[in-house]
Amino acid sequence: MPDKPTILIVDDESSNLDLLEQELEEDYDVVTAQDGIEALQKADACAPDLILLDVRMPGLNGLEVVRRLRASERHVITPVILLTAQAHLEDKVNGLDAGADDYITKPFEPDDLHARIRSALRIGRLQRELAQERNSLKEALAQLQAAEAQLVHSEKMAALGKLVAGVAHELNNPISFIYANMDHFRRYVGMVKTVCESASLAPDAADHASNAFQTLDRLIESCADGAQRIKRIVLGLRTFSRLDEVERKMVDLHEGIDSTLALLEHRLKDRITLHREYGNLPPVECYTGQLNQVIMNLVSNAIDAIPGHGDIWITTRVDDDQTVRVAVRDNGQGIAPEHRSHLFEPFFTTKPVGQGIGLGLSISYGIVEKHGGRIEVDSEIGQGSTFTIVLPIKETLER
Repeated sequence: MPDKPTILIVDDESSNLDLLEQELEEDYDVVTAQDGIEALQKADACAPDLILLDVRMPGLNGLEVVRRLRASERHVITPVILLTAQAHLEDKVNGLDAGADDYITKPFEPDDLHARIRSALRIGRLQRELAQERNSLKEALAQLQAAEAQLVHSEKMAALGKLVAGVAHELNNPISFIYANMDHFRRYVGMVKTVCESASLAPDAADHASNAFQTLDRLIESCADGAQRIKRIVLGLRTFSRLDEVERKMVDLHEGIDSTLALLEHRLKDRITLHREYGNLPPVECYTGQLNQVIMNLVSNAIDAIPGHGDIWITTRVDDDQTVRVAVRDNGQGIAPEHRSHLFEPFFTTKPVGQGIGLGLSISYGIVEKHGGRIEVDSEIGQGSTFTIVLPIKETLER
């Protein structure tokens, strides 16, 4: 048997309460209150399906009770029927304007009362169903936004993979030429230097030759260093994306973090000091490229949060036998409390127009969740923020 609807009856006259309770108790669960304050308390406590409310009450009158009910999210759609001995049109208009759904004049006819209650309950039920459908639509919209964010991420990573492949292909051959010829260059310069040193040169010519060979030595070292840096960049791009890896594998998280940080060196420049505080981590089972994307997003956000000079700390440690932690901390501006609940929503951003589309953290959240982990946030205005990734060392991931 279905539960009876609950009706809250509010009246300052005990005789009226008794009369209404006797009339309704067979069909409804009845709760009573004798003033406006008690009515609001009982409404919060029992969440009635309908409220029968007397207008003329000492203290908080019925119209004010209706206004307060409508200002509450819990009771904004709860049906309210006003009861009053005043039959003037102006009184009815005032009651309806305050937020009531119907108006019954005392003394009432039982059949009329029951009919109005049934009508109000039916309207209330329809409003609740509409509210549920609205919430379902909001959830569906959030899911669509998350799916769109993931699609943007996938397309972005696919484009990055093509770029990496093209850059690697174009750069590998020139780098190989430089490496292959550098030793020959050093050797031949050394041979020429030896010849010049053994030859009988005028003092001025000998000085010019010595200066020239010193300059050549510096140029050779500079070229070798440049080639080495290009090699690190290409290796960093490959390690960062690894889009060809479609399966999980046990990897060294520090390798991925270092390769990602290498790609961000140009943004750090001389204004931000990077501190690596690495623990002794075991290999972690993951999709490497995706986790590198998370680190990229968190460190990029930390850089953006520091308006001038500052510091960023990358800390790793084993949390327990089953999980590891990777924390990205900055001493930047911090996050306002009203923004924290929206951080991982797709398209939410506090950056100026054109500087961010609000996908980085939502994508990061989805990736970490896919790995069976979570992201923890700790922030204080003016003191900076810490984003901590907690990951299982080895766990069956959602596909």
